[in-house]
Amino acid sequence: MNSQLPMQRVAITWVNHCGAALVKVVPFSTFDSAVQIGVGFSPVADAFCADGSVDASHSLARPDDDLRLRADPKGLAWLEPSTGWAWAPGQRWQRSGEPYAADQRNFCVQQQQLLHSANITLMAGFELEWLVAGRSEDGSFLPAVLGGPYGADRLIEGLDYATAILNAFDAAGLPWLQFHPEYGSGQFEFSFSHTTAVEAADRLVHAKLLIQRVSNRFGLRCSFSPKPLLGQVGNGGHLHLSLQQADTHWLQGGAGIGGLQPQGEAFIAALLNHLPALLALACPLAVSYLRLAPSSWSAPFQVWGVENREAALRLIPTAADGVSAHLELKVADLAANPYLLLGAVQAVAWQAIQQPAKPLPAAVVGDPALLPDGLAKRLPINLTEASAAFAASELLQKSMGLLLHSSLVDSQKAEIKRCAGLCDEQLVVGSRWWPVVGAI
Repeated sequence: MNSQLPMQRVAITWVNHCGAALVKVVPFSTFDSAVQIGVGFSPVADAFCADGSVDASHSLARPDDDLRLRADPKGLAWLEPSTGWAWAPGQRWQRSGEPYAADQRNFCVQQQQLLHSANITLMAGFELEWLVAGRSEDGSFLPAVLGGPYGADRLIEGLDYATAILNAFDAAGLPWLQFHPEYGSGQFEFSFSHTTAVEAADRLVHAKLLIQRVSNRFGLRCSFSPKPLLGQVGNGGHLHLSLQQADTHWLQGGAGIGGLQPQGEAFIAALLNHLPALLALACPLAVSYLRLAPSSWSAPFQVWGVENREAALRLIPTAADGVSAHLELKVADLAANPYLLLGAVQAVAWQAIQQPAKPLPAAVVGDPALLPDGLAKRLPINLTEASAAFAASELLQKSMGLLLHSSLVDSQKAEIKRCAGLCDEQLVVGSRWWPVVGAI
């Protein structure tokens, strides 16, 4: 690592129910203690709403108990080498030493271990989209970098900013595949290398912190909001997946469409079946559903397709360029807690091999919004519908356990109540600079 100073302090983060990264900082000299014993954190932090308030009716909105946030030393990495700042992912434990049943990262770890017990490996990587803007007094959006969609002109206009972002990623040891200007004004995107589910979630949390820090150094503001501007594209957090059991790659080399193996067909069928419930995790804010508009490449229909960017599940088959086949979950945005989302996806994969769902339906070709009525079912159009599907999901109840599942239902109810009566413009403005609480 190209550090100017040795590690002096470590920011230990975890991600709560509303998708916000929370933090405790320790001196590097006491990092071993933070690994073995941890630092205190109240369970009430999972009752926080997206605006930082606490919903009094939430089951975790109580002053009792305390937890220990333990750093995972395998994730220790640089945050800002020039100032001695490091970062590590954290996981919460009971003071007795037992894992905390509502810890999101623990859920992801448990589901990963369950798959590994059957010699199944799920590999994952996120796409990360964000808007970068100047700081205006009235909170309006002023794109900080001009240039057209996917344009080299935007890259050149923002080359100093892009260089700083890429340098920060390289210094932190974050492997990335691609970086480019996206479609929206002032919008950029990273695609990350595939890795295990837990590490993929860690990388996304780490990357967002780095982007936020570099943007601040340039006097800019970045937004990961699912819908920062009405009438323009939102920010997605698409999730790419591949699965392998022993020497069999589920998504390639088979006789099914696109080369699917029987296990791959069962997995996609199971994911399709559970998508309405998973949507509450993939799109956890009320404003998320403004992004999921038909015919906008946000894929709001419960369908799958081969290389179809309007399908909620897009199969990218293996090709002559040597890239392994993988599946893209297109509906997810960056308000999602990545540990919860990947934990749930792994739970679906486990069910797919234990109790195969109904046969895989036909792949959709073209825009599903243009198909005759009934041929493409719309996914939940708001958080109320998605939360009802989540609450009723026997799979997620069982895999998550009562405390985690029920407390997430409480958080979804709190978000619905917080946003009740707000018009679309109010939703957008109120979350424009998410996850920064209190920003205009």
